[in-house]
Amino acid sequence: MDLSTVLGLGLGVGCVWYAMAAGDILGILWDKPSFILVAGGTIASTLMTFPLDVMKNVPRSLLLTFFPKKITDAEKVIDRLCELAALVKAHGVDSLAENTADDEKFLRTGVRMLLNEWDEDAIKENLEKEMEFTLERHQQVQKAFAAAGGYGPVYGLLGTLVGILGVLRYLDSPKAMGAAMTVAIVTTFYGIFVANFIALPTAGKLESYSNKELLGKQLMLIGLLSFKKEENPETLRRKLERHVAAKLRKEDKEQG
Repeated sequence: MDLSTVLGLGLGVGCVWYAMAAGDILGILWDKPSFILVAGGTIASTLMTFPLDVMKNVPRSLLLTFFPKKITDAEKVIDRLCELAALVKAHGVDSLAENTADDEKFLRTGVRMLLNEWDEDAIKENLEKEMEFTLERHQQVQKAFAAAGGYGPVYGLLGTLVGILGVLRYLDSPKAMGAAMTVAIVTTFYGIFVANFIALPTAGKLESYSNKELLGKQLMLIGLLSFKKEENPETLRRKLERHVAAKLRKEDKEQG
């Protein structure tokens, strides 16, 4: 389980609960029409924005924020690649066949290409295409959650307008006015909640996972091309560490 997701969600919900409890307004938090308007509307608009082959991955991707698949750290990937480079240096490329059975699928695919004597350009082109397709698939799901994060508050605003219309309609009935005001207030709350506690954090978390997975595959590609040349493990390590450092500098520059 991803501890940061659990801690963040628990802290955020706890702060909201405390604020509402302090204001003695917890009783109006649940309103079925408001929930249907915001949740149903957000899902509907997202469905209209993205094709079904993207949307079918949304539930599984949401679960990934709590139960992420195991992604090997860059340091461990580098250590493993250097270990394999030493093996290749000592026993040749053919030794990879029986020593990579438990490694990641991407690396095993590249090893098969090496064993089948693909040239360097063909290996690089095919594996880069695989990385590109994987990244594109991940980004589509990320965009779906980001879009939902935009639609949620808009439906909350729509609910507010509906509630205001109800207030204007029932000016002579305080009880009906109260119900209409509840819709106006609670839909806004639901819209903000959907965006800031579900949709946008999920999009950000998926992007982080995707970037980490992509970095690992980039390192594997560098390693595979190094295996083909039977480069020294120390030379490979320097290449891989430079790539990681350049990647980190690029991310810092983009965030800055």
